[in-house]
Amino acid sequence: MPDLASATLLYLAPRGGTSGVGDHADDFVAAVAPHLGEVVELRHGPPREDSVKDVMRIRRALRAARDERRDRPVILHAELSGGSLAGLWAAAGVDATIRTATLHDPPRPVWYPYLTAGLAHSRYAVHGAHLPLNRLTARVERRLMRHVDAFALSAEGVEAMTGARIGASQTASHLLVPERPTLPPASERPRAVGLFGHVYRGKGFEQLVAIREALDPGIALRVAGRGTADLPRTPGVEILGEVQGSAEVDFFASVRALLLPYERRYVYGTEVLPASSVLTRAIAFRTPSLSTAVGSLKSAARDGATIALEGDGPAVAAAAADLVDDPDRLRAATDDLVAFAATQTVESAIAPYLQAWSR
Repeated sequence: MPDLASATLLYLAPRGGTSGVGDHADDFVAAVAPHLGEVVELRHGPPREDSVKDVMRIRRALRAARDERRDRPVILHAELSGGSLAGLWAAAGVDATIRTATLHDPPRPVWYPYLTAGLAHSRYAVHGAHLPLNRLTARVERRLMRHVDAFALSAEGVEAMTGARIGASQTASHLLVPERPTLPPASERPRAVGLFGHVYRGKGFEQLVAIREALDPGIALRVAGRGTADLPRTPGVEILGEVQGSAEVDFFASVRALLLPYERRYVYGTEVLPASSVLTRAIAFRTPSLSTAVGSLKSAARDGATIALEGDGPAVAAAAADLVDDPDRLRAATDDLVAFAATQTVESAIAPYLQAWSR
């Protein structure tokens, strides 16, 4: 592989701590930086936060950074997700030696590319701006991505991008499994299950009442993550809000299994196939998980990363009730996680990017 030590990476991504994509960006840039001569980070807000003025400011900074480095190879990489309009529009038309992007919600790079902070105040305005233009927007996005090598974080995502003709090429990688402290074995933790992650529609948080009813009353249900503090109070559900650092460790140490009762996600009739950063946290803490058999969770289950089930949130909860009281099954599920984590190294995650950039 050619030496990248003379190259500069211009890196467009949400700020860390604002979204799952932002958290991924922190881990990703730390992993690739040692292989590059220089990394220039241009961070923007999460979906619904950036204005047109913000996008133009980032675009000017990106162009200035590129112009200052005309004498060396420049790689432009963007982390794109459902509402990351800044990453899409700021990079549009900017010249670089190599242009790449990771699509976190394939097959489309950005499902709501006009979702400015001003528009976000009204869901009617959001859909009024996007739905009538959806087909035209899809063609525009294909054109903007035609010279960009596109990456997805699951095999399903790559297949969907290929079918949608997004990107000059389509390549699979995987989410990075972060380093986390070693916890007691799942069977030795409190008799509890958890839901974790950023609250938005389709991740199962709206099923809390039904999930609670499907569990044995003696099994505690704990919920943590961004936005969970705003969830309606539900009898028998312990809501912890956002947890970071030692609080995150304490949360995973307090549950024997994690529930991922995700629903199929559609935007204007097309299924969206995000990879689950929540699952990587469960893997990092060697916490068995039970999920619905949707999207990238199906292939994750085939690889031993989760136990995928047909059905909805209550069905997942009912299965969890059996798992948490079975030490042998918990050990077997943990062994599967250990084996899977061994294949999900930082090196294997960044290798496809380094290969593409070396061209």
